[in-house]
Amino acid sequence: MSNVLLNSTLIDLSSNGLKGSLPQLSPNVVFVSLASNSLSGDVSPLLCDSKMLNGKNSLLFLDISLNNLSGGLMNCWKNWKSLVAINLGSNNLSGKIPSSMGFLSNLTSLHLHDNKLNGEIPPSLQNCRSLLVFNVRNNHLSGNIPDWISHRVMALQLRSNHFSGKIPPQICQMYSLIILDIAHNTISGHIPSCLPNIKTLLFNNVSRNKLSFYVPSFHDHYYVNDENLELVTKGQVLEYGENLHFMTFIDMSSNNLSGTIPPQMFSLIGLFSLNLSNNNLSGKIPNEIGNMKSLESLDFSRNQLGGEIPQSLSNLSFLGYLNLSFNNFRGKIPSGTQLQRFTAFSYMGNGDLCGPPLTQTCFQDGKHKDTKLVGEDGNQSKFWPWFYIGIESGFVTGFLGVCSAIFLNRKLRHAYFKFLYDLRDRLHVMVIVNMNPFS
Repeated sequence: MSNVLLNSTLIDLSSNGLKGSLPQLSPNVVFVSLASNSLSGDVSPLLCDSKMLNGKNSLLFLDISLNNLSGGLMNCWKNWKSLVAINLGSNNLSGKIPSSMGFLSNLTSLHLHDNKLNGEIPPSLQNCRSLLVFNVRNNHLSGNIPDWISHRVMALQLRSNHFSGKIPPQICQMYSLIILDIAHNTISGHIPSCLPNIKTLLFNNVSRNKLSFYVPSFHDHYYVNDENLELVTKGQVLEYGENLHFMTFIDMSSNNLSGTIPPQMFSLIGLFSLNLSNNNLSGKIPNEIGNMKSLESLDFSRNQLGGEIPQSLSNLSFLGYLNLSFNNFRGKIPSGTQLQRFTAFSYMGNGDLCGPPLTQTCFQDGKHKDTKLVGEDGNQSKFWPWFYIGIESGFVTGFLGVCSAIFLNRKLRHAYFKFLYDLRDRLHVMVIVNMNPFS
């Protein structure tokens, strides 16, 4: 499509197998989608062409995702101040996020996911005060999570990058937040206790703005689309589109978080999915977890949590996915509840846990038979095989000791055989006496 000038107001050439470099745009274009093609090269023909630098343009929506575009993002964004939505995801774009994106004051949606972008998020983006969706998952971005992200953001997806440092408390000021995905980074410190300040996570019937918009056309409004995000929930990757604004989601998994889970987190009764797996969290699960009545997916696996599983966990009637594996939980899994309908994989790796669906049965005191010690790596402890070997060796040694004493000591040998003969005679007499009534 090189050397082509697109001059219509609304252009949708997505999923057409188009090849070549990006075309040029006329100032009349409002909506352009070239997604899901085989376009290559860099983005400069589209964004930095000299014909477009001299003045006004009307572009609101730009989608060039799912192509083979490469190179940097260029620094020409100040010429596109009218942009409302940008999707450059799933390409091979590299380099840093340009600071000129901070000129896009009308921007509501920015998707840069699944590229090779590096460096830190530029502070100039704090000028994008209308931003609702910020998606940079699966890149090579680094630095701290910005503490200046717009409080209007509804979906913040930073997963699978190299972000470090602590979770900034300013995240609790994002009063519209429904998606918080910071999984698979190297974030440390404690989980903020101020999360209940995010009011959208406190209620399950809250009225939320829909993550979609309209582009004005000549006669009516042209419906664009709902936002789409891939979220890892219920143990799988799911794509949410039209129903995204109904989703409430926190994923902090695969980081270096430590300390206890703040009890305030369990007041987020509007939360649908919570994943804190693969961290260094400790302490117990409090009874207040039973208040999270909307929860459909819960993953606390691969931490250092302990104590007993609270009975109140069985109050979560919508819970369809549960993973508490590889922790230090002990005692009996609450019985007579829906917690038994999950498989043993939900509880494996907790050496002192017993009751269905595990095969270990519990005594009345809640402890179980056939305890298997399981290490942090999920392997059975090496202590028990040596323990059983010791018992067997002791039995064999004791048996041989008794036999040797009988064989070597004449008096003991005579007494032993006399005992056997007497026992034989007594048994013979008992049999005869018991048979007499039938004769």
